[in-house]
Amino acid sequence: MAGVIDEDDRAAAMRWFLLLNEEPVAAEDRAAFARWLAGGEGRVAAYARAEEVWDRFGAVQPAWQRMQARRRVSRRAVLTGGVALMAGAAASQLVAPGRLLADETTGTGERRRLVLADGSRVELGGRSALSTRLDGSRRLVTLEAGEAWFRPTADPRPFVLRTGQGLITATAATTTGAGAFDVKRRGGVTIAAALEGGLRLHPAAGAPVDLAAGHRSAFDARAAGEPRPCRAQEVLAWRRDRIVFEDETLAAVVEDLERYRPGRIVPVGARVAGLKVTAVFDLTRPDRALDILAETLDLRIRRLAGLALITRAG
Repeated sequence: MAGVIDEDDRAAAMRWFLLLNEEPVAAEDRAAFARWLAGGEGRVAAYARAEEVWDRFGAVQPAWQRMQARRRVSRRAVLTGGVALMAGAAASQLVAPGRLLADETTGTGERRRLVLADGSRVELGGRSALSTRLDGSRRLVTLEAGEAWFRPTADPRPFVLRTGQGLITATAATTTGAGAFDVKRRGGVTIAAALEGGLRLHPAAGAPVDLAAGHRSAFDARAAGEPRPCRAQEVLAWRRDRIVFEDETLAAVVEDLERYRPGRIVPVGARVAGLKVTAVFDLTRPDRALDILAETLDLRIRRLAGLALITRAG
């Protein structure tokens, strides 16, 4: 990995690093990154360098956070020139991840319990971010990234959760406050589980769907999937350092594991990414989870600086 890094690869690596740290990351973006990375060892070195540069300039985060009071700046704006960014070794400043614009964030493998201003309880999973806006008419909470469990308190104002795909209204939260639910953002999809009390899902460009207690559904901006029964102990296993997958694709599994392991995990190729997984993993040992996946699915894990590549063993 040593040697001179091509300037085009250096710039491309920084763009990929920024994009892959956006929440959520589209499946097609992950696939395109895997194809780019497979273009040579120089690109692997360039990506590792991008991560080192990012970490070096963590000291600029307070200045970036002060920008919240003036405007929101997305990483997409960074990539299209909305914020000046130098990717070379002589860079003088670098913006922090977009999720740091949120009111509350967690780091890799971190969980945090919160009590909102209205008394509602929240627990954030790893690499998650939350923003809140409580006014006289409603309680609006935005899950910017990751996963969170919610128990809204009784209040005449509706409790509404926003994600990149639409809105979720806790139908029991305005009266008894007896509702509890879990929401996870993964790729371009929101997965909502009604655990106590019901939910109403409002895809941004689709018809609303009611979700009864004990059911979950995944939705994108256009429509919600058919509600399916779920068990609270499995949905909330992450709150006990476990994570449960049932017939999930490997791409979905590694996206969840990434929130509990430093760096990125990239399945190389559509066939690898589409492999189905049913398993229970210990979130305190995410690298062991990768080893188990490799053993059971006949895969190879190649660990690099800040990156784990998953390929066929052959």
